[in-house]
Amino acid sequence: MTWSSLTDHLRLPVIGSPLFIISNPELVIAQCTAGVIGAFPALNARPAEALDGWLTRIESALAAHDAAHPDAPAAPYAVNQIVHKSNDRLEHDLAVCEQHRVPLVITSLGAREDVNARVHAWGGLVLHDIITVTHAKKALDKGADGLIAVCTGAGGHAGTLSPFALIEEIRRFWSGPLVLAGAIATGRAVLAAQAVGADLAYVGSAFIATREANAVDA
Repeated sequence: MTWSSLTDHLRLPVIGSPLFIISNPELVIAQCTAGVIGAFPALNARPAEALDGWLTRIESALAAHDAAHPDAPAAPYAVNQIVHKSNDRLEHDLAVCEQHRVPLVITSLGAREDVNARVHAWGGLVLHDIITVTHAKKALDKGADGLIAVCTGAGGHAGTLSPFALIEEIRRFWSGPLVLAGAIATGRAVLAAQAVGADLAYVGSAFIATREANAVDA
C-alpha cells in the first residue's frame, strides 16, 4: 500500500475521524462509499471478539459497492489503535487487523516502532496523532508514514496549538502525508486545511448527525 494508492479514490480530501462510541461499521461504510476515508476506534467494537465481525462487514460492503460501481470505487477505511500500554486489547486488536490486512492504521497515545513495523509487514500504512513538533519528529523517527496534526478545536486528546503554527513548523522538515484536525466541518475549512499545507482534513463532529452514526437523535 502506498499513500497515492490510498488516496486515489477519494472524492474529497477527507478522513472521517474515529469517534469514540459514535463510529461504527454503518458509518464507515457510508463514508467510504461517499468517497472519504472512513475510520473507527478498535475499542468501539465490544466485546473484543466483535472486531473481526466489524471488519468483515465493512470489507464485504465495500467489495459489493466496488462491484456495482466499478467507475467509482469506495475509499479505503482505517482503524484507530490506542497504542499506550494501558490498552490491554492492543495485541488482540492488532492480530485481527493483521488478519484483515487493514490498509490504514491510525495510532494514538504514544509512538511505537514495534506497532509500525507490524502494520508495515502486512502492507498497511500508519498515521500517528501528534500535538507538538517534538511528538511529530518522534513519530517519524519510529517509522510512522504520516502525521495527524491535532490542533486546537479538535475532539478527543486535542492539542492547543494553532494549525497555522503547527503545520508551518512540520512542513519545514516533513514533506510526506500530513492531515489536519481541529474544528473542520465545512468545505471551506477543508480547502483552508489544504491551503495551509495539509494533504487531508480530519472531519469528526459533522458526522455525529448522520443516521448511520451510533448517536441518539438529540
